[in-house]
Amino acid sequence: MNWDDPAERAALAERVGPTEYNRLFSEHLDASIVEWVAGHAIRPVGSRFGRLFTVGNTGYAFRLLTEAQDYARNHPKEEQ
Repeated sequence: MNWDDPAERAALAERVGPTEYNRLFSEHLDASIVEWVAGHAIRPVGSRFGRLFTVGNTGYAFRLLTEAQDYARNHPKEEQ
């Protein structure tokens, strides 16, 4: 399954329904984490700009893992 392909994701959602799709997508997100830094999960994603590393749910992504790590360290996630 290519989670970066919208057509494949839509086909999966149609095939398994929303509840199972959400469960599978959540598993994928957890499995794709390469590192935790300052409370942020860092994981690679495919984009129109190529492979990027996202920093948790900050809305930021970087070309290099080291850039994502630096951003996370400088913006630690606050306890909720």
